[in-house]
Amino acid sequence: MTGTTATRLRATTGDAVLVTRRRARQDAGLVIGTAVLLTATLLALLAVPRLLARTADDALREAVTHAGAEADVVAPVAVAEFVYPPPEDPFAFPVEAAVMLDETFEDLRPATAVSTSPPFVALLDAQRFPARLLTIETPSDPAPPVRWTAGREPATLVPDPETVSPDDVLPAATQTDLGPRAIEVGLSVASADELGVDPTDGPVTVSLVKRGETVEARVTGLYEAVDPADVRWSTVPELLAVPADERDPVGLYVPPTVRWDMVAVVGGTQLGGSAVAPVDTDALTVDDAHRLRRSIQTVAAREAIVTSGLPQVVDAFDAHLAAVLAQATLVVTGVGTTAACCLVLAAGLLVERRRTHLAADRARGASLASVATRSLLESLPTALLAALVAGGAVAWWLPGTAGPTWTATAVALVAVVAPAVLAVRAARGAWTGRRTPADRRERARLAGLRRARRLVVEVGVTVVAVAAVLALRGRGIVPQASTQADPLLAAAPVLLAAAAALLVARAAPAAVQAAAGWAMRSRGLAAPLAVSRAHRAATALLPLLTVTVAVALVVLSGVLVQSVRDGQRAAADQLVAADVRIDGVMDSDAARAAIARLGTADGVTAVATGAQIGGRAFGPGSDPRATVVVVDTAALAEVRAARGLPVDAGLATLGEASDGRLPALADAALLDRVDVTGGTELQVISGRVDVDVRGATTVLADNGPPPVDARAAHATRTGDDGVVVIDSAALATVSDRLPATTRVWVAGPGAEQAVADLGFAQLPGVTVTTADGWWRDWSRAPLPSALMTLLVVAVAALSGLAVVALALVVVATSGERGRTLSTLRTLGLDARTARWATLGELAPLVLGGFVGGTVIGLALPPLIARTLGLSWVTGSPGDVPVSLVAWPVLLAAVALGAALAVAVAVEQAVRRRERLGEVLRVGAR
Repeated sequence: MTGTTATRLRATTGDAVLVTRRRARQDAGLVIGTAVLLTATLLALLAVPRLLARTADDALREAVTHAGAEADVVAPVAVAEFVYPPPEDPFAFPVEAAVMLDETFEDLRPATAVSTSPPFVALLDAQRFPARLLTIETPSDPAPPVRWTAGREPATLVPDPETVSPDDVLPAATQTDLGPRAIEVGLSVASADELGVDPTDGPVTVSLVKRGETVEARVTGLYEAVDPADVRWSTVPELLAVPADERDPVGLYVPPTVRWDMVAVVGGTQLGGSAVAPVDTDALTVDDAHRLRRSIQTVAAREAIVTSGLPQVVDAFDAHLAAVLAQATLVVTGVGTTAACCLVLAAGLLVERRRTHLAADRARGASLASVATRSLLESLPTALLAALVAGGAVAWWLPGTAGPTWTATAVALVAVVAPAVLAVRAARGAWTGRRTPADRRERARLAGLRRARRLVVEVGVTVVAVAAVLALRGRGIVPQASTQADPLLAAAPVLLAAAAALLVARAAPAAVQAAAGWAMRSRGLAAPLAVSRAHRAATALLPLLTVTVAVALVVLSGVLVQSVRDGQRAAADQLVAADVRIDGVMDSDAARAAIARLGTADGVTAVATGAQIGGRAFGPGSDPRATVVVVDTAALAEVRAARGLPVDAGLATLGEASDGRLPALADAALLDRVDVTGGTELQVISGRVDVDVRGATTVLADNGPPPVDARAAHATRTGDDGVVVIDSAALATVSDRLPATTRVWVAGPGAEQAVADLGFAQLPGVTVTTADGWWRDWSRAPLPSALMTLLVVAVAALSGLAVVALALVVVATSGERGRTLSTLRTLGLDARTARWATLGELAPLVLGGFVGGTVIGLALPPLIARTLGLSWVTGSPGDVPVSLVAWPVLLAAVALGAALAVAVAVEQAVRRRERLGEVLRVGAR
């Protein structure tokens, strides 16, 4: 190191620590306040992504649980009859498939091999019900899944299973040579109670009849599950209880030691089976689900031996999560930007307090590098301490999770750099040695050059903001290949707010000048004084930007809260389409009787029954395909009207005659593809009929009861090209076959209670969904509820930051304003007039930020509504309109009013110790 370099280094860093410590002690309150603000901001910016990640894991586990058996990984095994050469061991295929699932996939519970017989007609005394033989085996867990509570465990009737060869078991004619046409089985305690079976005194024989042949199933014992919560029972629930649907077969359990008897009595060629592995949701994370999804798709594409609905569940969840992250990122970025602006304002206040010291240092020969070094020695340790405290608190509070930290890093960098940059700027401006040209034309040229540079910057910011919005509309805030938001797109509200702040700063001088005429005509001193000082406050870009961003995000968050709430309500109405909806095949006498009594129940306004048939040809050819909704249309119109839903024109009159043709309504997608002028054809149950399309319909078809997870947004996607609505009575006049009732819509204030009292939920295979219940379940789901909480908390945080920003602006400008007010106090200015003067000085800043922020907050949501994925957040099957309501604007106005009051109170607190005698003695300060 040369002598000159060493001298420069000592000059730059010499006594920097001592000077920094002394000045930090003098401004300890402001330094500590800045550290607290930074710590709170970093705590929020680091915690929110982790909380969302943890909530996403909970939501994914809930979605997989709701999917039930649809999300299981299944390796189906063909019936041995269709396998050549015939297998020596018909039970080997399911077991091998189960072993394959265990070895191939992670995050799955142990796979269970299931071997089943064809269904039989079971005869027990006077009872007649379907039944089948089942044996299950879990290769990774050989422990018995059941314990025997009555009778004895079934025993094999085949003397030696090793003697049963494939040639013996394949021909049905030789099966009688292997032993008696009988098999010992077990029955669950619940099923035995339902069927009245008691093997305590000896086996109870159940005759199994199929194609004229009879097999004796001798129930020797009753069992119960060792662990009823074991997921393997979700694969074969009929082994624990009689199925709710009387058409589903009862399970007769065949222990693995007796399974060769199934070959003897059924035949090896008739046995089928599968291996099923449910997803292990206990510790499942989003990353685990994505890894499992890729594995399933890879194996299924390579070997085509695995099927699962998990990829579809994960895809729907990804879209749901992306929409939540999109809105959360917008808000978090806005909060971080507003906090960063407040930190810059705090740094500016700190530099303003030290302006005299900085000018003195510069006059004594201090370099700009030494000024920056002293500032960094103060801001860097403060930022590091805040980061350590916030990071440690978040790591202790939310261990094991991670999230993006770029927003927190950017805010911390601003807190470190802003004091140094502003200090260097103040020191440089205090002693620049810059000369002003004497030539008027040269001065005008330089001023024009400065104005042109500012205009270029303003135009550039505006162009970037517009480009960000266009990109947001085109690409969406969350790219499909990632769950992390694009920083440029996430900053779109901030960029638009910056452009609005620049526009307000441009328009402020004209507005202040217009107010000056009124102020000069006023009788008091407060208005002229406020107007004379308002120009500078109204054109101060950083305070204006802070207020504008805060207001824009408050209004934006409020609009999103209202839009999500309204969208969730609308989704419940669209999916349920009534106060109560009942799904399931209701062709039993009990179901028909309950429906008949439902129409006369107290509090029930209207009841509509119907069914849905998919894949019907609409038009003269085989395409397009339509989903036909067969319903009592007049009753459906009453139900929709009672619920406040739109009623299609002509819906209630579809039951009227139409010259031998079937009246119908079709949705717009079908009407665009088929010319219905003069009538067309529709495929129904027993062939084609001529239909008279009387108009369009808004009635939606779906795939059954609406799910309470991310798949709800696609619940109305049936795979067909559109919907056709016809009246069930009108269909009866042109067709000899009618579909069974599978859907009931009920409207009225007492609908929910009436449905519960009539026991619809206890009917086999019937699901009851209420609009209010679906809305409650969806709104309380992990991700939607977390998003709503985040938006509400963000509104409160932004309002608080607006108060902090105005308070910092008031304190930063209190010195100059204090000198003016001190001088005017010697002329009789009272405290009340001083407060009004301060209010008037800040009013243009507050009003400009309020107007600019409100315009951005209200204009941005409609522009980017589709890209925010509101349908995925609300569960709505269609586009969700943005709810432009007034309460967020009023909330922002109240927050700014409170901020203005606090700012004036701070001003009074700063100058409360001044006395008139001191002002007269010392003079203006």
